[in-house]
Amino acid sequence: MNYLLLLIIGLIWGGQFILIDLSLSTYTPEQLSFLRTFYAAVFLIIFCLITRRKYAKRDLLSWLKVIIIGLLEVVIPFVLIMWGQQFVSGSMASILMGTIPFFTIVLMLLTGVERATGVKFLSVLVGFAGLIVLFLPDLRNGLSMSYMPQIAILMGALSFALALIVIRSLPQEDSFVLSRDAFIVGSIVMCVINSSNGSLSNIHFSISPFLASLSLGVFCSGLVYVLYVSLIKRAGAGFCSLSNYLVPLFGSLFGVIIMGDHISINMIFACVLILSSIAIEPILRYVKRRKVSILSGRV
Repeated sequence: MNYLLLLIIGLIWGGQFILIDLSLSTYTPEQLSFLRTFYAAVFLIIFCLITRRKYAKRDLLSWLKVIIIGLLEVVIPFVLIMWGQQFVSGSMASILMGTIPFFTIVLMLLTGVERATGVKFLSVLVGFAGLIVLFLPDLRNGLSMSYMPQIAILMGALSFALALIVIRSLPQEDSFVLSRDAFIVGSIVMCVINSSNGSLSNIHFSISPFLASLSLGVFCSGLVYVLYVSLIKRAGAGFCSLSNYLVPLFGSLFGVIIMGDHISINMIFACVLILSSIAIEPILRYVKRRKVSILSGRV
């Protein structure tokens, strides 16, 4: 079930790039960030009302963590990554976002919130290698850019990793309620940001961009974050962070299927490496169980 959730998360987030392109034909990055966050919050509020999910009994520290998750998971990454992607190629941005598992492993070691094993390190290394192979042709033309946009995207990746750790520290929280409250916090902050620069006063709604932004908010933010939080609680932050390797992979596959992009050797090899990074832990676990059963049988 954990691997199925991981694949679904990668699939949904991998398809968001087409929706983003459609939305940006009408909205600015700041407007799209606000609309996406707002639609996700509305979707989660309505769902929680229909399913009669109530606020959990939280102390002051838990409420502070929810606010921090909203800032780390929604506001900071959206602002930094949206700004950075104006100057950095999509391929370079995907690789920079691929540092999330690295940051997560390091933070796990520093905070002790979850055990960082050698197998997890190996999975992260293999997955990152697959990410580099996937975008190797583009990297040859993308290394002469200024450092500030790249640093901004790296800081966005670090923010995502920090959010993973904070979410992991709230094991008793309902996934829908926690996601709802985090997006409410994000919506309020995004509204303030857009109001301060005048972006809210000139939003124009056209059918295709509106539906694309609505889909981004409901499916690629609201619903997928619930699955994301659920997976963190089920399998841990380190395992869940591997979804960041699947996102560019599925994004490239959608480009082939929908946009008619060419299938390259790099893509095939990267697919093998990325899927291998996810399969390493269950394979080694199976081998270990098999070895124990054989030895016990001999005894």
